Amino acid sequence: METLKKGWAWFWRQSVLSKVAIVGLIAAFVPFVLPTVVAWFRPTMIHVGVSFYTYERGVQSQGMNTLYFFERRNLVSNCSIRREEQSVPTGRAKTLDPQSWVLIKLLLENVSSRDLTNLQIGVRSPAINQTTQLMAAPTLALTGDKEAPPNVKPLYVISIVTLPAESSVVVTLKTLMDDNLRDFIYVKHRPVTIQVPHVSAEQFRPYPPIVSRTNVVKMLNREGVLRTRNGGSSDETLQVTILPATESGREDGDLSYRPLPRAKVCSEAEAGTW
Repeated sequence: METLKKGWAWFWRQSVLSKVAIVGLIAAFVPFVLPTVVAWFRPTMIHVGVSFYTYERGVQSQGMNTLYFFERRNLVSNCSIRREEQSVPTGRAKTLDPQSWVLIKLLLENVSSRDLTNLQIGVRSPAINQTTQLMAAPTLALTGDKEAPPNVKPLYVISIVTLPAESSVVVTLKTLMDDNLRDFIYVKHRPVTIQVPHVSAEQFRPYPPIVSRTNVVKMLNREGVLRTRNGGSSDETLQVTILPATESGREDGDLSYRPLPRAKVCSEAEAGTW
């Protein structure tokens, strides 16, 4: 108590400009320590891990041939996580339209011995817009809404009907890489950030969780295990169909897609790091 009194007296002896600067620093620091402080006084029933990467399904002209490829790359380090390529004579293949996306992965772990019902997770990121799609294992009942609940700033809210006790799930927010997002990441080189301002359920009131930065490769491996256990696959593959000589495929005029800048080739240990 005596220390608090001395600190308060010292604060009031400062100039107005110094007081404003001190208050500003405290206000900027509070959001970083609030989740930890909350965890001290309230048992944590759910752990949240996040990671994000780009997925590109592309096509490039190679003279008489056309190169089809897909690639996952870490958005933090710009390291290539996985890339597959196939070069075929132009006009002799059929494939899905080229496109790229940003994918945000959230690992939600119910560490309690109780089922969590009506679980809601708020997510905010510059990689979320009107094209964002919510994806998860087919056995998980969930919805996504860009409209925020009352008294909460606009953000994407994920609602899960039930997350069973001592279970985990990976949820994906998939956003189309439009010109604005491409410019944000690869021209202006601004970092893609992820915030989880609150989680809530019928078993506990809303609070800001401690968010763990998860290695992308470990996240994808964890999702693969969970998907296999619950049915279905989360892995992307290169899908190119070679057409018979009597049937024509994509022409040179169709190669209007602009591939993303080439990713770095990194070691396996570095590729997924945050």
